[in-house]
Amino acid sequence: MAKHPTVIDFQTAESLLKNSTELYTLEVEMKALAKDAILYKKIGKERAYQETIERSKVIEAQLNDEPILIDYRRKLTAVTELLQYLLQNLETQINEELHREN
Repeated sequence: MAKHPTVIDFQTAESLLKNSTELYTLEVEMKALAKDAILYKKIGKERAYQETIERSKVIEAQLNDEPILIDYRRKLTAVTELLQYLLQNLETQINEELHREN
């Protein structure tokens, strides 16, 4: 399976994403802002919560427009579908074998 073109394409896209320090930095910042926003919400700091959420959404929008991230998500979907297909086939084969034994 590791040599399947879909898997290879995904691994390539994943490497490109991981090697993009700018995208990684933005992702870390977005996650930190989201975490801060939750804290502000819990302690009743509504204005700080709103400002933090807005900054987080701006970064999320930036990330969503990045070609590397778009490509990664597309290839992640493809590899996930491949994995689901293989698991369903495996499950079917196991069930058929179990029914033959009974």
